[in-house]
Amino acid sequence: MKAPVVEIRSLRVRRGGRTVLQVERLDVVEGEVVVVLGPNGAGKSTLLKCALGFTRPNSGEFRVLGHPVWPSHPPLCALRRRIGYVPQMLAAHSEMPLTVREVAAIGRTGIAGLFRRLTSSDWSIIDDWLERLGLADLAGQAYASLSSGEQRKTLIAKAMVQQPEMLLLDEPTANLDLFRREQIVELLGRLYAETGLTILLVCHELEAVPPCCRRLLVLRDGRLIADGPPEDVLTRQMVENLYGSRLRLFATDRRYAAVPVGEATP
Repeated sequence: MKAPVVEIRSLRVRRGGRTVLQVERLDVVEGEVVVVLGPNGAGKSTLLKCALGFTRPNSGEFRVLGHPVWPSHPPLCALRRRIGYVPQMLAAHSEMPLTVREVAAIGRTGIAGLFRRLTSSDWSIIDDWLERLGLADLAGQAYASLSSGEQRKTLIAKAMVQQPEMLLLDEPTANLDLFRREQIVELLGRLYAETGLTILLVCHELEAVPPCCRRLLVLRDGRLIADGPPEDVLTRQMVENLYGSRLRLFATDRRYAAVPVGEATP
């Protein structure tokens, strides 16, 4: 039996006098690709922040890789080294003129230690992931000069050089055009096929659900309202519940889309 990677029990997160996340029970086991879907404000990013220790729940238990996040044993910094995290963008004040290779190296610095120089072995791991993600030719280019899709790939490289046990992605296709979005979706499928890594991905677009996903969680108003295979969860009724009745659901080859439909004409 595979080991649990995420364990949630009676979790409550309240902000501004309201509950923004409430999950009674949730387990994610090793090797699963789980997509957390829901409209804006559903609690998806709060779930990731709890997993990383950025947000402290008001009550309940959140365990990651066998350890409680709050109170954290081992310390949060040690736990985070085992988790690859891909934000939508670099943190504020990250506009310094770093190259693609230097941005990717930030992830390895977290493993090596802030005050230890990276070794040739570290740089080999960094360059290997740049090659595997199709970024080798851009290694010396300024990160700020890249397209949004190339920046997103660089952030994935930054996470993967940590050699993580779990990968968390916060809306990895947000604000990308169709071509770049499909590149990221294909990359995630290839990444999973090569590594078998546990992946937890949050998104609000059906089109961003990769074919390798075999489990879909749906959040609405901070509550978990569905949990199961995408083909079972993504029904017409569910799409209408989340996004409104003026949408039509399409599904083919484990890919999903919702498109608007006009008023019926006589």
